[in-house]
Amino acid sequence: MKKLLKRGLVVLLAVCMMFGIVACGSEGSSTEGGATSGGGNTAEVANDYYLDLTELGMKLTVFLRLNEDGTFIFSNTLDFAVDKSSGTFQKSGDEYIMVFTSVNGEEKSVSDGLTSSFVVTEDGNLDFSVGGAVPYGSANIDTVSEEDASIVLMGMVVTEDYQAPSDESAFQMGSYTAAMVEQDGIFYTHVITFYEDNSYLHFVSYDQNGQLMFMSETGTYGVSTTQLALEPDGMETEGMKRVECEVVDGTNIKASVVAYPGAERTVLDFAKADIISQLNTYSGTGTVTGTTDTFNASLTLYEDGSYETSAEGFMEKGVLAINSAENYVKQYPDHPETGVRGLTQVGTVPAGTLDGDSLVDIRVRTSDSLTRYACNME
Repeated sequence: MKKLLKRGLVVLLAVCMMFGIVACGSEGSSTEGGATSGGGNTAEVANDYYLDLTELGMKLTVFLRLNEDGTFIFSNTLDFAVDKSSGTFQKSGDEYIMVFTSVNGEEKSVSDGLTSSFVVTEDGNLDFSVGGAVPYGSANIDTVSEEDASIVLMGMVVTEDYQAPSDESAFQMGSYTAAMVEQDGIFYTHVITFYEDNSYLHFVSYDQNGQLMFMSETGTYGVSTTQLALEPDGMETEGMKRVECEVVDGTNIKASVVAYPGAERTVLDFAKADIISQLNTYSGTGTVTGTTDTFNASLTLYEDGSYETSAEGFMEKGVLAINSAENYVKQYPDHPETGVRGLTQVGTVPAGTLDGDSLVDIRVRTSDSLTRYACNME
């Protein structure tokens, strides 16, 4: 405990020193990008470094540039065109203290307390195990493996013959299926679909006591080489973090999902689906608003949450996010002009509800008009 307190005081003192430099302008200077430089003793480590995160559980390589003026930048490419995080650094004893002033495009101040540290090894590389996690984009890079303390985050000097890994990804949009998950005699079917508007739907269906039930998760996603990141809707209010997944190859991914209601997230193997099976069909009637005219309608639901409706001979397709536990049906029609599918294409459809096996207040169109009418589908 005393050792940790001592190191904490050293870091705090170094940060205060750097803050003093910034405030008084006695040794620091403004860089072209607007960041304020750190103090002395920085030119000796000025170089470009690559950090391979594979052994730390992330199949990703990031890059670090330490400048002679005491500024640094982390990026996803060697040209450092993208600022994932940046700031100033200064030597304090044997360590170099890094203070982050920008993370994922958001300006940070010393009071935010975003710091990390490294020491220089005999061969001129950087050992980050002496400091805390490194902020990088919307994630934090652990500096020591939780499974094996001998695996630490290292910054290796970029030599002239260094070949940066390809930044292309084998990831393909579309639907992926996993093997059924069994829990207490109930079998859960999992399909996760990635749309071109960077939204996704994880759709789960299961039979409970003879009744078809559903669970859904919606959100946005991002891909970088072999890294697939999910950002579920509502993650901030629920205290969730960004969900890190993996692109195995062009047809397989590993995704951390909720396998059944009430479960913690677990990693499932998903494979690209060639065919999505029909899950259920519904039929019902609707009334034209403001009149007594009625019409017949039908809805076909598939295992990935996609649907097709037919009313008065007019067909429409889209996606349903259904949650039996919370009794809601959210409807996301394909864009009426482009036909593009995704959760951000049409945002004005009122949510429906569930009533046993019935979908209540599903909104359908009976013509090219964008007007929708409520239907009860059974």
